[in-house]
Amino acid sequence: MTFDYTRSRATAERLIAKFGQAATLRRKALTGPAYDPTVTTADHACTVVVQTYADALIDGTRIKMGDKKVLVSTKGLTVEPTTADALVIGGTSHELVMVKPLAPGGTVVMWEVQARA
Repeated sequence: MTFDYTRSRATAERLIAKFGQAATLRRKALTGPAYDPTVTTADHACTVVVQTYADALIDGTRIKMGDKKVLVSTKGLTVEPTTADALVIGGTSHELVMVKPLAPGGTVVMWEVQARA
């Protein structure tokens, strides 16, 4: 028996849209010759819910004080987030330390991201 996770994905998209905020996934790309590349960026609009980590989880190495747990909606996002990207939330750029899809049954319902300013 298989389960169709498209309804779960739609629910996650709806809840993140209701309780979240707009953000931008910023991806850098190198163009031109290798000896003199040009750095360009491509921005992808997304909706996120920003959470703080519980104090018990902050170990100063893997999770640092000020890190944010961010749930990223799949709705309208045409790229998959990677640790090479940045996430701009409220005008502040955050590096992506960890990116993990919530993908039961192979359907990405949302992305869980650890973001560091």
